[in-house]
Amino acid sequence: MEFMYKGPYSVVLYSIALACLIGVAYGKVNYSAVVAMGVLFFVWDAGFVLHPQSFVGRDTKQILEHCRDAETLMSYFIGFYAVVFAILFTEADKRTAFLQACRQADVRLPLVGAPLVLACIPMLFIPVQFEKDAHGHDVITKGVKGMMFVNLYFEKLVVFTFVYDILRISRALMLTHSTGSGASALSAWIP
Repeated sequence: MEFMYKGPYSVVLYSIALACLIGVAYGKVNYSAVVAMGVLFFVWDAGFVLHPQSFVGRDTKQILEHCRDAETLMSYFIGFYAVVFAILFTEADKRTAFLQACRQADVRLPLVGAPLVLACIPMLFIPVQFEKDAHGHDVITKGVKGMMFVNLYFEKLVVFTFVYDILRISRALMLTHSTGSGASALSAWIP
């Protein structure tokens, strides 16, 4: 598995994700894309964390900073969702248009809320044990590796699911607008 992380194979993973999202934008891919990408991201991140060479040259402080950066990125989704939910719960016409767009896009509400829920999981404070070796250097424990895995994996899931939802709903709005059947739904969002 070492070749996966030293070569340009991360580009392959990004290319597969991009192809999947392009398929979503053109209506050729459905929920199976979310599941398949979730499995692919899991295998990639688990393989990275379990690979013995992945943490050579890294210290606990660097890993914690990376995890904190990922949590900061995911916290933006929570703020974004707060604004969206505030709009949807205060303006009935926008809520109706949004729900109609979700139905037309075949995006179920749990999938719309998934990025919010998934972004919250890595933010839970779960203590991990730190250790020092005989020379006083930090040892990267399984707990720290597990925390990094959770951050890596959920960050990918949050971003991918969010973009998937946006593309599906946007496509449905554009299609209904172009046929004229959803002009009212689109006009609720675009002045």
